[in-house]
Amino acid sequence: MTRLGSGARTMLSAMLLSSIGLGVYTLALGQTLFRLTGDAEAFAMIFALQGVGAICVLPFSGPLVDAFDSKRTYVTCGLLRAVTVAAIVIVSATRLGDPLLVIGAAAVLLAVFDNVQRTAFFKFTAHHIDRHHMITFNSRISIAVQTGRLAGMALLGLVLLVGTPTEALLVDVAVSVFSATLVAVMAAPAAEATGRLSGTSLRTALPDMVADWRGLFARHRHEAVVFAMVALCAGDFFISYSLSTLVVPMVDAHYGGRSWVISLVEATFGAGMITATFFTRFTVRQRLLPFWIGVQTLLPVLLAFAGTPYLHFPAYFLAGFANLNSITWLLTALQQHGADTDKGKLASLRLLAIGAGTAGLMPLLGIAAGRSLALAYLTAAMIMVPFAACAVWAALGFRPQEAQGSEQEWKETGWCSPPRARCSPTPTWPSSPSSAICAPSRGRST
Repeated sequence: MTRLGSGARTMLSAMLLSSIGLGVYTLALGQTLFRLTGDAEAFAMIFALQGVGAICVLPFSGPLVDAFDSKRTYVTCGLLRAVTVAAIVIVSATRLGDPLLVIGAAAVLLAVFDNVQRTAFFKFTAHHIDRHHMITFNSRISIAVQTGRLAGMALLGLVLLVGTPTEALLVDVAVSVFSATLVAVMAAPAAEATGRLSGTSLRTALPDMVADWRGLFARHRHEAVVFAMVALCAGDFFISYSLSTLVVPMVDAHYGGRSWVISLVEATFGAGMITATFFTRFTVRQRLLPFWIGVQTLLPVLLAFAGTPYLHFPAYFLAGFANLNSITWLLTALQQHGADTDKGKLASLRLLAIGAGTAGLMPLLGIAAGRSLALAYLTAAMIMVPFAACAVWAALGFRPQEAQGSEQEWKETGWCSPPRARCSPTPTWPSSPSSAICAPSRGRST
């Protein structure tokens, strides 16, 4: 497996630490709210507020992150997250004012900081992770997030042996500070391109931000497939969330509701993702994208009619394997595509698509699950059909603009052939897009 540079390892470590804190925060905050209010619906309201915060900030986060250094933005958001969670701890412990109101406001702020930080992470990767290593790096992001969250949940169990859920939130404060410090002391990367807002005044900030977005859409006005790929990211997350959501009723129907089986099935999905990281050189390819999305579309149909439990574990393993391959290719393609000053905006579009897709599609799954498990799996499959069509469109129609590099790079991305090809923004394409995505241009690329 490709050896990553120190900067890439530092960012993965920071993502792992942040995910540990998030795993502790999610469960500890739910228990804290229940202790304060005695109402289980309070936690649902906090999630709704976080969704509102994310949707409100994402149209602005892209231009802002494009205008400033991604490393400093990442560190600042990490420290602000630590301060906000510390405020939740203080208010919850001292019962100052209305704790639910304060926690609700903090949840909105956390959604803002977290989404800006994720946008900065995307931009940092696009600018500073070597193209030879980008597929390997992106494939390990999901592993770091899943490993961190599971470790955080396990750590919470240990903390609760000696403290309260409110005190456990201090773990999130500590890891947020440590993660930000880890990135802050990292060797300074090369200078980044700055966007329109870098030299603007407060008076012209909003018009310049609108102009920044208009510029992005104008530059890609003939590349609708790029926006289809952004939407396709929502499909990847929807199917993974759906399979995770349906684990509990599936285990209840076939395994007597045993809690250890729930954990085992979830771990099987994660094992599929981890296994996929060893084969990304061969499996993360543009021409294979429809296959991986198709696998994730057909597996819920298999699970809907799987009368024997022996099919559940292989199906969840294969779903995890396919999910990592598809999301890794999409993430890498979006990071490497377009202008340097558009990286943050592409990241915020991707996050916005994931959030809107989750908010709009998961209720449909919930309604179907209320009727029957089989109907829920079939609903997930039907929802994935348009995303499968988008995958075919992306495989046949996407043309990377930044397609220069070494032979090893071509082998890993599977985008261009032959390896010494130089792609101009408007090259002459071969008759078979599936066999080669760009043809060599004669002379100097423009």
